[in-house]
Amino acid sequence: MICCTTSGASHFWRCLLVFAHARAIRLIAISKDIAHSYRLKRIGKPSQFAFVAPYDTGGLVIDEISWRKPFILARASGSQYWDRINTDRAEHIRISDAQRRSDPDLRSIPIESADIAWNHLKRHKRMR
Repeated sequence: MICCTTSGASHFWRCLLVFAHARAIRLIAISKDIAHSYRLKRIGKPSQFAFVAPYDTGGLVIDEISWRKPFILARASGSQYWDRINTDRAEHIRISDAQRRSDPDLRSIPIESADIAWNHLKRHKRMR
């Protein structure tokens, strides 16, 4: 803990406040940019993530995600379908895994768990 210069009850409450503040900061959901204001947002549990569209605050809870300009692919938790976003054309469609694998542009994009993708994203860096 950071506050250890005073003693007694005021010391206890000051330390408790610092600890509570630090814990609250860790629990606040943060997001990282993917491209064109699409974001990956950490929610709830440390390994749970949402794919968030521009101007939205909530999003699709996902298990897997991938991107390579101009495409973003995201699979909702428990779904057999992919959300495919073409950021150049502002298109958002849902496709099956078979459709994804049969499209040469999409099948070459490596799929990652949301947790691994989160670690690859920089806090303020977008895809190229």
